[in-house]
Amino acid sequence: MSRKPPLQDVTTERSDGPPDEQARPRLIEPVLCLPSPVADARVVAFPIIMASAPVVVAILLWLLLGSPAMLAFALLGPVMAVASYAESRRQASAQQTRAQAVFDRELDACIQQARSLAADELRRLEALAAETCTARAAPRLEAQERFCLGSGSVRVRVPMSGELRHLPEDVRSRLDHVLTLDDAPVFGGGATFEITGSTSLVLAAGRALLVQHAACAGEVRICAGIPGAVLAQELSTLGRPWRWGDAQVAEGGLLLDLSEGRGIESSNAAPVRVHVQSASAASVVLENGSRVTLRPRFMTAEQLRASGPSRSDEAGQAGVDGKDAGELRRAASITSRGGAQPARLEGAGLFAQLGTHGTALFGIDLVTDGPHAVIGGTTGSGKSELLVTWVLALTESRSSREVQVLCFDFKGGATFDPLAELPHCVGIVTDLDAAEAQRAAISLRAELRERERALRAAGATHIGQLPGLARLVVIVDEYQALVDAGAALHSVFADISARGRSLGMHLVLCSQQPAIAVRGTTLANCSIRICLRVVAEADSTALIGTASAARLPADSPGLALVVRDSRIVEVQVRHRERLAVAGLVLAAVEREAHLGHLPPQRPWLPALPSRIALAAIAGDGPGLAFGLSDDTDAREQRPARFDAGLGAMAVIGGPRTGKTGCLTVLVEASGERSDSAVGRITVLSSDPESAWDQLCAADLASSPGLLVVDDIDALLAGVEEPHRTAMTEHLVRLIKASASCSPAVAFSLSRVTGGTAALVASAAQTLRLVGGDRSAYVMAGGQASEHDADAPAGRAVWRGRACQVAQASRPISNRDRDAEAATDRLAPVQGETDRELLVVARQPTTMRRVLEARGFVCTDLADWCAATTVTRGHPERGGSEPGSVQRAVIGDVETWQGRFGVLARLSAEHRVLLSGVTPGEHRSLLRGDPLPPLVVDASRSAVLRHARGTMERIRWSNEERSLSSA
Repeated sequence: MSRKPPLQDVTTERSDGPPDEQARPRLIEPVLCLPSPVADARVVAFPIIMASAPVVVAILLWLLLGSPAMLAFALLGPVMAVASYAESRRQASAQQTRAQAVFDRELDACIQQARSLAADELRRLEALAAETCTARAAPRLEAQERFCLGSGSVRVRVPMSGELRHLPEDVRSRLDHVLTLDDAPVFGGGATFEITGSTSLVLAAGRALLVQHAACAGEVRICAGIPGAVLAQELSTLGRPWRWGDAQVAEGGLLLDLSEGRGIESSNAAPVRVHVQSASAASVVLENGSRVTLRPRFMTAEQLRASGPSRSDEAGQAGVDGKDAGELRRAASITSRGGAQPARLEGAGLFAQLGTHGTALFGIDLVTDGPHAVIGGTTGSGKSELLVTWVLALTESRSSREVQVLCFDFKGGATFDPLAELPHCVGIVTDLDAAEAQRAAISLRAELRERERALRAAGATHIGQLPGLARLVVIVDEYQALVDAGAALHSVFADISARGRSLGMHLVLCSQQPAIAVRGTTLANCSIRICLRVVAEADSTALIGTASAARLPADSPGLALVVRDSRIVEVQVRHRERLAVAGLVLAAVEREAHLGHLPPQRPWLPALPSRIALAAIAGDGPGLAFGLSDDTDAREQRPARFDAGLGAMAVIGGPRTGKTGCLTVLVEASGERSDSAVGRITVLSSDPESAWDQLCAADLASSPGLLVVDDIDALLAGVEEPHRTAMTEHLVRLIKASASCSPAVAFSLSRVTGGTAALVASAAQTLRLVGGDRSAYVMAGGQASEHDADAPAGRAVWRGRACQVAQASRPISNRDRDAEAATDRLAPVQGETDRELLVVARQPTTMRRVLEARGFVCTDLADWCAATTVTRGHPERGGSEPGSVQRAVIGDVETWQGRFGVLARLSAEHRVLLSGVTPGEHRSLLRGDPLPPLVVDASRSAVLRHARGTMERIRWSNEERSLSSA
């Protein structure tokens, strides 16, 4: 692990001597106790002499005494030597383990102490940086002799007890990492600064130095140059003393001498050289020659003008000092036990100065005091003014890369209007557009998920470890009205309140009765509670635990009781005039322009457009794209696709809601597919007779393709029983088989009734158009909250999400693409034995005229029966030769029924024409026949039954229909 090089030594040595001695560096106390290094493991040698001595003695005794038993003593020495060696190794290992455990404990304590020292030093540096930029009077000597140049990596050196070089390399690297502050204020100790880079950035960096010099009465020396001329003019406008310097400066650069008035002697020492590379990086050569890379500090001209003491500032300071106490609200009267409020650092967390507590300034940090806040107060108590003040305080000294604000205004839409141009404001949502407000609120859940993914990808546990991610503050004025607009919003804000702390999302919820509006976990997680004047004591008690807010004077708007750290403090909220607000917003815009930041994006997508071209959503993907689906939770808008593999699709919508347009888009999209997966496209005719023929076609169920049925409920309503039941059953079979075999089925209907319920239940995918009749939409299975009577045509709900159907470029074709022209087989057939055409007609006279026009010789059934005899089911003709003429035997239904069984016997060899015959009458005349083809209008069509039992529909021409109506 490589060590970070120390970029700047901020270690100082303490001295109790005079001021000139206090200016010397002083060491940070206490001393950092380093762990004692672990000694090397003791080396244990094998006892060779101990092992060999008994062997030699045993051999000598054997030689002297001649007893072989003496040789047994030779084994004793090696055994004892091995045992002694093993015991010594075990003791050495145990000693090393104990020493390492002691070292680890001491190292952990050392790391904890180093972290504490580094945190203390960071707070000291931030306080020093804040003092150099905000002090109205001359700052402390330590602040006078240093200028804050920006933020960067700073190495904190502390006195150590022990030798750091004796520690292992990984331990030294670990300590070095802890003692290195990654984003700490970097100071320059010189008085002369040479700044180069882009002119706008050079000016901004120069203003930041002049702001730190504003509290001193010294004269500023500026060397000639374009940036110097601009700063000289700004200083002249402020009335601050300056004069030209003699040193030379590079073209486009700036040289400032700020030694006068800060107790620093000007010398010929090398200046601090700052080269601004970009808005976020600068290379600095300090007065001692060391090099530092940091994020420079910039200031705008507005902030420079505000830095100098003006009349209003002096008056405000007099009030704080007690010289003009009448301009301040009365001091805090309700406090818990304890001393004064601890000082808050503006550079830490999300500190915001909101007003005054007694004679002291008062602020709240949403990070350390929060993470969430709830505000209560009656109308006219100053809630809106508090929210505007809070937003301006959060953004006044921070860029849009550090904090962003989302505002919900649910009491008319005028509270946050002055903040509309604020770069940090990602959106202002009002109750004037309830749908947009609900979209914005629900999209916050997607913001939570995105932040979680960002932290997980970076290996971080909280947003403080991911500087590139800005904190988001969600401010709601009239929270009760917001959550009443959508039931799902309660869970959204509860989720943010539970997980927002680590993800950098903060809530500021405002309501007239917050204890009622903000419920459950949301209220429990709001540790900052502010109560302005309320009407009922119960509202005050429920929010802050005391009824004192109900006794606040009505003539003191902005007077509030704040609960923080278990203490109740009375605070007078700062009031900002509209011109002051506009000036702060303009300064923020100018500062963001200097930094080169692009405006932050809104955390929600725009609403679906009312018109979408099919070409805009076409592309590769499964199924047919027919619209644009809006996933508000995931902040995604992607093509809505009909996947035939999932099953049939039902489009439900009333008149003028766009259901026909949806089917038209499906037909056009399937025709434009480059692959051949769609196959034949069949558009079921709106004419019931033609639709029946298309459904009964032998190749329909076996051919791959797309079957489209528009207004299927109107189609079935035009069919009488039993054909309606038969057609419904046939459609149900096709719909159920849509996912497993061809064709894919898509149909539309206006409403779900008893006759169409089976069709809708068989469809696996449903597109519900949200316009039209509300009750019909609910009966079709939709949620009442989804219905929108003013929705544009094509607005629908698809798979639980809002969807806008695209627009097709051409109308839908009302016929089968591959349909062939129908053939009429009723013409007289010459040369066949079955010349008689047996006719069953509801109106025999009309049918006689039509058939005679076609060349038939027509005979009444009674006359034909009198002239012939029927034997074995066959008529015997007399007086005519076979094939000379084709005869039509005409009789009405009652006449044929009176001759029971005759038609059934003769139909085996003769054709039968049935006109105006109901299916029931057909079954009584021709037993065993299947259901005949559908005939809706007898004046237009009839059923022709061939001798072999097949049946077909024939259509009369316009001339023949005119004969029948004559």
